[in-house]
Parts: sequence; C-alpha cells; structure tokens
Amino acid sequence: MRVWRPRPRMRWLPAAVAAVTLPVAGLAPAAAAAGSVPARSGAAARSGAAARPGATVPPGRHPIRVGSVTIPPCASSPLAWCTTINVPYQYLGRHPAAAGTIRLGFQWYPATSGHATGTVLAVQGGPGYATTDYAGEYRALFRPLLGSRNLLLVNLRGTGNSSPFTCRPLQDWRLADGTAAYVTDTGKCGRQLNHTRRLIGGGGYVQASDLYTTADAARDVALLLRRLETGKVDLYGDSYGTYFSQVFTARYPGMLRSVTLDSAYPVTQRDPWYPSTISAARRAFRVACRRSVACHAAAPGSSWARITRLAALLRTRPVTGRATDAYGKQITEQVGIGQLIELVNNAGTDNIVYRELDPAARALLDSHDAVPLLRLAATDIFTGDSGPAAQFNDGSYQATTCLDYPQPFRYGQGPRQRKAAYAAAVAALPGRLFAPFTVREWVTEPAEEFDACLDWPAPQYPDPPVTTPPPFAPKSLPVLVLSGDLDSLTTPAEGRQAARDMGPSARWILIHNDTHINALADTFGCAQGLVRSFVAAPARLWQLSASCTRHTPEIRVVGKFPRWLAGLTPATAAAGNRAGRPGRKLAAAGAAVVGDAEWRWYYGNGTEGWGLRGGTYRYSGPATAVRVTLRAVRWTADTAVSGHASWDQVTGLMRAWLTVTGPGGTAATVRLHYLDYRPHPVAEISGTFRSRPIVATIPAP
Repeated sequence: MRVWRPRPRMRWLPAAVAAVTLPVAGLAPAAAAAGSVPARSGAAARSGAAARPGATVPPGRHPIRVGSVTIPPCASSPLAWCTTINVPYQYLGRHPAAAGTIRLGFQWYPATSGHATGTVLAVQGGPGYATTDYAGEYRALFRPLLGSRNLLLVNLRGTGNSSPFTCRPLQDWRLADGTAAYVTDTGKCGRQLNHTRRLIGGGGYVQASDLYTTADAARDVALLLRRLETGKVDLYGDSYGTYFSQVFTARYPGMLRSVTLDSAYPVTQRDPWYPSTISAARRAFRVACRRSVACHAAAPGSSWARITRLAALLRTRPVTGRATDAYGKQITEQVGIGQLIELVNNAGTDNIVYRELDPAARALLDSHDAVPLLRLAATDIFTGDSGPAAQFNDGSYQATTCLDYPQPFRYGQGPRQRKAAYAAAVAALPGRLFAPFTVREWVTEPAEEFDACLDWPAPQYPDPPVTTPPPFAPKSLPVLVLSGDLDSLTTPAEGRQAARDMGPSARWILIHNDTHINALADTFGCAQGLVRSFVAAPARLWQLSASCTRHTPEIRVVGKFPRWLAGLTPATAAAGNRAGRPGRKLAAAGAAVVGDAEWRWYYGNGTEGWGLRGGTYRYSGPATAVRVTLRAVRWTADTAVSGHASWDQVTGLMRAWLTVTGPGGTAATVRLHYLDYRPHPVAEISGTFRSRPIVATIPAP
C-alpha cells in the first residue's frame, strides 16, 4: 500500500536542525517574533492549534485578514496564524447540502517582508497525516523564499484539526493482530462513518464512508484558495501529497503557478499489487552494497542473493532472542519470513535497513550470529498502534485509499463475491512475482494490507480521483518530479510515470542514494536546493542544473558484524604507524562504535541509545556540537569502547576520543575524525597501543 508512516528514526537532517530567528510581518499589524525550528529526524512540529478561548497569545499579535478570511494568531506558534473554515461535507449526490459542513484547518505564514509576491501551498503525505504537524520542516525547506512568499499548510479533511474522527479499533490495531483483524476493523470504520452524522432535516445518516476521497480534498483546498484570494500558488506535495497534487492539477490547473511532486507515484496506477515495490527493492539492496566501500570490500557479489538465502532460512527456522528496542526496553524478538518482508519494505523509508540487513544476514548465515538481525528488527519494525488520530488518522487513511486506490475486487459485489474475487486475483499472480518471497507470504504480511478494504461500504456515487485522461498539467504549467533511486515505497519507475502523466511540462529528476521524501528535511541539500530554485523561477525548470543528484553520499552499509575482534578488518596503516594488526583492529572497533552511535541517534528519543552487544550511548548538547558519551559499548563480544565524540550535525564533522579495551584487558587509546556528508568519506585515526603510535585510516563507519 502507499502509506508513509514516518517514525522518529529516519535518517533525516540537519537542514531543519538549527534554531532560527525570523522577523514576522503580516498583512495587518504584527510584531516580530522568534521561533525554533524542530529538528528530530522527522519529528513533527506541533504547532497546529488556532487561537481559542483561554489560549495565551503573545502580546502585540493580532488577527489578520487574508481575502475574506480573518485568521487569528496561533497560540502555539509565534510565527503562524491559523484557523478553520467551513466546507461542504458532501459535494456530490441529490441533496449534498443535507450533509452539512465540516471544518478545514490550515496555518498561514505571511511573507516576512510584509510584501508577498505569491504563496507556497504544501500538503503532507499518508494519507492521514496533518500537514501542520510538519510546519518546521516545510519552513526549513522554503525558508529562503519566505521573505516574499506566504506559506499555506492545509490539513486535508479528517486530519489534524480538519474535523478529525477516530475509528478506535482501527487506530488501536497492532501488527500482532494480523490482517484478518485489520480487514474487520476497516469495515467497522466505514460503517461507523455511515452511522455518525444525521442528515439535516432527518431521513437517516450521511454516508460518510464516501466522503474522504482525494477529489473531495481537492474541492476543499480549491474553495480555501478562493476564500483566501491567493492567486496562483506553488504547490508542493510529498508522498501521498504527490497523489493529491496530481488530482488537484487535473481538476484546478488554473489555480497553480508550479507543482512539485516529491516521491511521486501515479494516480493512473491500476495494479493493486504494486509489483514495482519488490523490483525496486531487489535493485536497491544490490546497489547500496556495491556503492558502499566497506560492504563491497567485505561482501562482493549480490546483496539480494544473500537476502534470498536468508529468506530460505527464516522460512523454516525463524530466529528468536533477546534484543533492545529503540527505547531501551529488553524484549524477546522473533524474526521469521514475515518480519523479513517488513524489513525489506521498510528500507524504502528507513535507510538503516539498507545499512544493516545485508551484513546482519551474513552474520546469521555464515556465523550463526543472530544479534545484529534481532537488534535491527527490534528497532525498525514498529509493532504498536497508530497513536493519536490527530497525528496519524488510520481511519482517514483507509477512507481515502479504499476508494481511490485500485482494488482486486469490485464494490458492487457482495462480501462473498469480493472475497472470491480477491482470492482469484491472488491465485492469478505469477508465482515468482515477489521472489524470493512467495505470493502468499507477500500478500498476507500484516503491514501490506492488500485486503484491507474487503469490508468497506460500497460508495453511493462514483468519485474517481481524476475524470480526464493524462496529461494532467497544461503545457504552460511547470512540474518538477523528484524520486530517490533507493525508494521502494514510491519507486523511481512510478515517479517517471507520474511525470509522464503530468505531461510535457514535467521534468523528472532521479536523486542517487536517496530514499523516500527527498527535499523535506534534506540532509545534504541537493533536493532542497532543486525545489527552492524551481519554485523561485518555475519557467527555468529545464535550465535547472541537476548535477548534484549524482553526488549525494552513499548509504554506508556496514562491512560486517563480527562476533569477535579476530574477525574485524583492521584499520589501514598510514605513514608513521608502528602499531600492529591487534592495535589497528582495536582502532577499527572504536571507529565502528562511533559510526553506530551516529546512526543510532536517529532511533529512540535522541538522548540515549544502546550498543550492538551491550553498553550505552548518551547524546547531549546543541546540533552544532552534539556530545556522544560512550560507556562500555561492545561492537564485538570481546571489546568495550568508552569515551566521547563530538558531532556537528550541520557540517557532518565527527571527532572522537576513545579507549578501546580488547581481550585480556589490552587497551588502545584512539582519536578519529571524519566528515560525514560527502561521498566515500575516510576516517583518520591516531592513538597508541602498547606505547606504539597508531596512525591509520578506515572507510568512515
């Protein structure tokens, strides 16, 4: 399915990491205010609440008038004005007015110069996420343009403060509950929607299970733009936001100055099985290892072939053991074929899976060492519920996707007929379509949710996303489409097709070594720069240089996870080195722990982490000098690394001062440094072992 569920463990940053101070000038009197841009790798900017009775609004801030809408200042953000407007709940049918209205919530950031030349409109993915929760990331993305541009963040119907609803059983569903429970809970959600709101004037209930289509969301936003009198806007959508943006473009092209689709997939997709997902994953794992110096040196050949061997093993012999999850809790973790499928799917949005799955597979297959695989599963596979509906509304997700996305059955069929049609469609799939996984394994893995909509109520009135064939954009409307070449959720092939569907005014750009969502909270600045330049001058789309896309740093796949120090590749001696292999092995163990501490920061709460085989990380300090304290961290079972590192998350400079203790109590003092945000960085190492100097290098961990 096409849900993007960002967890606080994607390797995002640090473009949005630093606190910034911006003057605020509104369209009516407003005082300057300072704000801090939130930064925790995908963590939301919780600034969506409009001013309300009893809320505290900083003195000197007043409501502003934008078009025909009066917008009060947000109580929770010193930079934003926010409110809701009423929009029709139902647009189609014989008597749509009888359904009444719902609230559409949004945030408005006036151009900071006080003289706006246009408006940027951003829409978040999911579907089911509140756009305003990511205000910090959107402001960071468009910051150089916000002197002369307003920024409008809209929560689509059912999300955030836009008349949200909660389908409690669906919202509380957990991975362990399985697909059958998810199908049942989804059907219950549709029926709940259909028995919640009475028709005005009586006569029954609003059939609200029909009313969360992307077409309805587009109608809402078009109405809002008219009310705000924005003129033509620059529309940016990421993930499902690209789906919405295609629909909005097809229906309201005259309201747009430019369109950016970040991690796009086509509205015209008619295959309910999304076979490009597995084909993209096969390629992505292979190239991720090949592009990584450490992985390619340690394991030449096909990474996917090794994952295929791992699948054969886990199919018959799942591994079970104790592991520490992302929040420090010791759990009993099991990894079988279903968990492996989940990891493969997660790689498209969480590149630590690319970093660790192949070497974890080799550790298990070659050395019967399950620790790396168990840790990866314990921290990467999310087993909890969907959390608060205001942050991610699972009911809204299903209410949209059940009617907009292709299904392997027809809604005109009864329950038995639907199930039979679904079973027949599964049986007709080629046996090796999802290899090395069987068709049954792939389609029954709980997180895939292919059968989720079997019990969704049949719609009264067809309301397809688009009603006209491609091209969706007129030749005069510039469209930028971005894809990450390691994205297996919204794949490069799908991005290219979305660009074709938009028409000849669309340009598709592939960003090497990137996964899902390219410009939002972009660590390296390439995609972010492309979007900024495009929105600043859409007419120059085809003159826009995309050379940076081929120089994005690779994902540094771990070379190997040795259980013992003896299996670790030593650092390479440099001029002046007098330490032998034992000392350089200890130096390599220290470097590996520093790299692990860096990548593990993107998991958990950002203040603590846990080593592969024991020990802890502690993180403190500002983004420009994050102090990482290492306490007896065990990369191998017979070494312990203690000390500290200083990590500049803005420049990528990592420095560390370590004591690495090996078998028998022998110890090395190790200093290292490297620049993280560049292709194939090299860590330079110095120190002493048995009173002899260590001078060495190693591929940055």
